[in-house]
Amino acid sequence: MAYGSNITTSVLGRRLGLQIMSTAQTGSANGAQEFIVGPNDIRLGATTADTTSTATKPHGISILVGTSVASTPVYSLDPPIPGVRKIIVFGSTDSALYLKTKNAEQIWGSSLGSSATVIRSSGGGCVELIGLTTAAWAAINISSSAVNGCEFQATT
Repeated sequence: MAYGSNITTSVLGRRLGLQIMSTAQTGSANGAQEFIVGPNDIRLGATTADTTSTATKPHGISILVGTSVASTPVYSLDPPIPGVRKIIVFGSTDSALYLKTKNAEQIWGSSLGSSATVIRSSGGGCVELIGLTTAAWAAINISSSAVNGCEFQATT
């Protein structure tokens, strides 16, 4: 694990820890692997306070909503962190919303046909991204309403 030496603190106790799984348990030919065990779930940060004037964080859950003004809101998304998930909920079903990557980072997905730098929603929905590199996202989950209401575009 490349970032393992960058861990600055550890959680001590019996409620959270690492479990080393054997190759028989994981089915992996890559040898034993470690997993975090103990918690029921991991709580992500969630916000409805994102604005078009500041970039949306590259982690957690963001609920983006339209405004009643005549202009179309364009949100920006900070560059991805490799291995970290970002969930975007388009909360407006009555106006178009745009989410563009801050520095033209690419969004990849098998349903996209090619890469994109902008997500346009006009019908609500939810898109889940995961950072591949600091310059690329993968669209790993697109809700059915987002498929109907979202377009992935090269530019805006």
